Amino acid sequence: MKLFKSKRKRPDAVLVPTKRRLHVSHLELGMFICELDRPWRQTDFLFQGFPLLKPEHIQAVRERCDYVFVDDTRRVLVDQGQLVVPSATPLKVTRKLNRIPLSLEVQEAHEAYQNSVTVLDQVLLDVQQGRAIDTKACQQLVKRNLESMLRNESAMLWLARLKSQDVYTSLHCLSVSILAMGFGAHLGLTDEKVELLGIAGLLHDVGKMKIDPMVLNKPGKLTQAEFEHVKQHPAFGFQALCTQADIPPAAVQAAHGHHERLDGRGYPQGLDRYQIPFVTRVITIVDAFDAITSHRSYDNARPIQVAYDILRSGADQQFDEALVQEFIRWLGVFPVGTLVELHTGEVALVLEKHPELHLRPKVVVLRNADKLPCEPRYLDLAQLTVDADGTPYRISSGLSDGSYGLFVSDPQLQCILHPELLAVLELEPEPAEAH
Repeated sequence: MKLFKSKRKRPDAVLVPTKRRLHVSHLELGMFICELDRPWRQTDFLFQGFPLLKPEHIQAVRERCDYVFVDDTRRVLVDQGQLVVPSATPLKVTRKLNRIPLSLEVQEAHEAYQNSVTVLDQVLLDVQQGRAIDTKACQQLVKRNLESMLRNESAMLWLARLKSQDVYTSLHCLSVSILAMGFGAHLGLTDEKVELLGIAGLLHDVGKMKIDPMVLNKPGKLTQAEFEHVKQHPAFGFQALCTQADIPPAAVQAAHGHHERLDGRGYPQGLDRYQIPFVTRVITIVDAFDAITSHRSYDNARPIQVAYDILRSGADQQFDEALVQEFIRWLGVFPVGTLVELHTGEVALVLEKHPELHLRPKVVVLRNADKLPCEPRYLDLAQLTVDADGTPYRISSGLSDGSYGLFVSDPQLQCILHPELLAVLELEPEPAEAH
């Protein structure tokens, strides 16, 4: 028999707040900053949320804010002042770029890209045959590619879309290198750190040279034994790179860990989130994105939006959530080198993204409203460009590579990148029709 009757219903769960306001004078190493006393975009912080990993990080927050909010559930372990999980600085580097037109950069970008293919082919052959790779040549190609991207990143991003199933591994490595550097520049990393991302992307998949090519290029579903064999490529890559002292440790880590997951269910080591470095986290995202949107022996390329959905669904489990958000923000809804359908039903190819208006890039129309081949027609969607009814042109949806017979790797389609043809778009934007 109950002696007392409770007047208050016992709650099923107790809500424990994890976010608390803190004056900046009370900040400590390892705390996770989840909110500021002002909008994030009014600051030069890289991410909308980051851990305090170094004394300089605390000082940077103190110089910009009076108080912040910290999330105690996301506190990072710091051992005797040494960072357990290497990461990027939370502050951006401000660059003063002299951006040049795409038509003026595309030739240099193409030459740099072709040189990169030659160097990378030799690197992969050296790995396959157990020889030391030419690290200096890798560093030189990465530096040249970065210089091109800083002049006009759309040229290199266009070329990064050009890959065929026959040489997928080598061109995938080059694409990941280019995308990682563009992303790093967007994040505001120093040139040195951006080049490190470029090297890491270039070498991340070299271990596949030790995989049986019959298994690696098998068009059908792999057996469990074949899949286990393929899963050894990160370890093979680590073995090939770790013996060379002139290869940056972060690049070796990326080759070993680009299939690790934040939830600890990745391979080959099953690392948890606090053991996966910043460079590896970036390469993991870029590697997945490029693979999903490319034609492979066992899978067709999928649309950009599908890739974005996969990255978002894996955020904070497989991928770093803050980096996923920034990666998508950088590439934009319709990245360079992708097919889109216009509101008229016409099919176009994205040539160059606008630095601010991500939904209004420069495109070239290649299929009419009936999806039949037509004379290429250039449109700058950032300009007042209207259809026959006077409606401003807009993109209605993204398409996967190969839609309506249009493949980015087709040599005829690549002719669109001719400097003289591009100059038509840049110098003579299509005028609005009179009414």
